[in-house]
Amino acid sequence: MSENININRKPMIIDFNDDFGELVLCSSNKYQPVHRWYQLIEGFSSELVRRIIGEQENFPQICIDPFGGVGTAALACQEIGVKCISFENNPFFYNVARTKLRTDYDPAEFQALISKFEKHLKLVATKPKLPELESTTFFETKDKERWIFNEPVAYGIADILTKLKEMDRSEALIYKGLFHTALAAVLVPVSNVFRNGKCMSYKSNWKERRISRSEVHERFINICKNVLLVDIRTQQNKKPLIHNYAHCLLGDARNLINDLKDNSIDLVITSPPYLNSRDYADIYRLELWILGHISTFDEERKIRKSAIRSHVQTTWDDCDYPRIKELERFINYLNSLNGKLWNSNIPKMIKGYFSDIDNILSVLRNKVRPGGSLYINVANSAYGGEVCQVDIIISEIAAALGYHAKEIREVRHVKPSRQQKNVEKLRESIILLQN
Repeated sequence: MSENININRKPMIIDFNDDFGELVLCSSNKYQPVHRWYQLIEGFSSELVRRIIGEQENFPQICIDPFGGVGTAALACQEIGVKCISFENNPFFYNVARTKLRTDYDPAEFQALISKFEKHLKLVATKPKLPELESTTFFETKDKERWIFNEPVAYGIADILTKLKEMDRSEALIYKGLFHTALAAVLVPVSNVFRNGKCMSYKSNWKERRISRSEVHERFINICKNVLLVDIRTQQNKKPLIHNYAHCLLGDARNLINDLKDNSIDLVITSPPYLNSRDYADIYRLELWILGHISTFDEERKIRKSAIRSHVQTTWDDCDYPRIKELERFINYLNSLNGKLWNSNIPKMIKGYFSDIDNILSVLRNKVRPGGSLYINVANSAYGGEVCQVDIIISEIAAALGYHAKEIREVRHVKPSRQQKNVEKLRESIILLQN
């Protein structure tokens, strides 16, 4: 770990708002075949990946995305013909990514399975068995004031899950991920909650919502027919030169990068979790719990622990951190507030976050070939009414490790949380490093 580093020359900050502002948003992916199957609100666009690859003087052979999400970088690279190794610790994200990356779907087979599924759902009438979960907040019961799924909706979801279990021991197993992804896409729309920044909040009219059991079925089948099947048909004659399905791995990036071969990586394109205390195990808990990735709180805690330290839903131990001047200044400022932060674990989270970034960049130093480039999409954050210059700190950590911190591309500005009244806007940027 870098220690006692005082870098006087700040990396150059360049205005890329017009060129890259829209590319760091996933919104354009909703028009892209396969990419649109399931999008993370926090994800970047496939066009960003294509633009970055197009900048390279030499066409990259191997790219890596240590924080793979639902596979945007891996899929965009596959479409171009670049091998991309991606890591993801969240099992739901990982399964969606692998589903997108498969290239052996037969549209006729999938259409036949949809028809069978649709006929089955039209005939169900008996009360289904709901998933057995340690969390009791999901399904409507008489002894609770709030729940996420009304009874008819819960039955509709259970009908689909019951049918999906039959695929485990059949030749149709390769299509199970498609149906899971379609179900994931309808969970929040049919629920009583919505994603509200760092958490799930109840919809204002949730008590009056009347979504029937059959409507859940219809929404699910509609996505299967009019999104997934359409894209599989239009993509069936495309024969990718690279199959990144095999290079998409489940696990903690902080550990998995150690297994990469030295001097094997040409390009890094990634967006680590922002230092904004968002817990993705909580934000996407509907998909994790309902789709069977977890069923206990202990499993949920393990996912949180395997993530980079960017949230306070886990109590982190105090740790050493890179002694970068700007980071030390910010930590000292937070300590001077004498416990007035909205969460007392914030300083430990920040130390842990930059410690994790430092360790990842340190290991990648040997994995990326000389002259290879790293593009890291991050955003600054604010705590205690003061901005944490995340992009500058990471650039200086990288420089201390021996990288050439070429530039920081300012791509857009984001609003801070309501708690940070003294901060008007926060810079989102792409850090460009060269090994």
